Amino acid sequence: MTEQSKGTVQSVERAIDLLYCFTLNEYELSLADFVNKTGLNRTTVFRLLNSLKDKGMISRNQHNGLYRLGLPLIGMGQIVSETIDVRQEALPVLKQLSKETGETVSLNIIQANRRVCVEKSDGSEDIRQFVRLGYPYPLVRGASGKALFAFCEEEFIEEEISTWERENQKVIDRDTYYKELETIRKNRLAISKNDRVFGAYSISAPIFNNTYTLVAGISLSGMSIKLTEELELKYGELIRNAALTISKKMGYSLTGNTGEGGD
Repeated sequence: MTEQSKGTVQSVERAIDLLYCFTLNEYELSLADFVNKTGLNRTTVFRLLNSLKDKGMISRNQHNGLYRLGLPLIGMGQIVSETIDVRQEALPVLKQLSKETGETVSLNIIQANRRVCVEKSDGSEDIRQFVRLGYPYPLVRGASGKALFAFCEEEFIEEEISTWERENQKVIDRDTYYKELETIRKNRLAISKNDRVFGAYSISAPIFNNTYTLVAGISLSGMSIKLTEELELKYGELIRNAALTISKKMGYSLTGNTGEGGD
């Protein structure tokens, strides 16, 4: 296929391919590195690198001859990160997952030490979970909160547990609870049944941005009586994939009776 029929410019595509050669572990590359990674000939790579260097997209270390990304890319990245709306990016994913499962799917964030639903797609089942937008739910109980809580600072976690204990006149076994949070961090997935709300279940996964910072969580919730082991495995995989899809949209890369608000 020719450049004209594709509607693209080959030299631009090749220059972008050179930029994609950089990673966090390989932030400085030699001319030979670019040749090996792209398969382009040395002369072509040299000309493309000079063009990118003239525009400030890369710089060359005069001492060792290695190339690295240029400073203007910092500003460009800042523009992208500050203008991405997680609600906007997540909504199509919420709708698709709700349509596929028939269950309520919600997007949650941490706000004022509480878990708050900022977007949702209601399920189609006759009996389904009711999730209130903007209502402050606790982080300590339920998978929707724990999927966020697990990635918080330990000092904050301990403070919130102690507050919850005082407000509810109950004691949480620290060893068991912290082990659960560790499992959530490891699996990127939280599952609860009859935890915060009796009769409800929730399966939730965290969402990260380009700086690997937690920005939100996605939850699928319904009536616990319907959640078989088979569905739990299926929904767990679906919600984890949905979280990864939204995370990638946020710039993340790889190199988890009717109640209110899910469980």
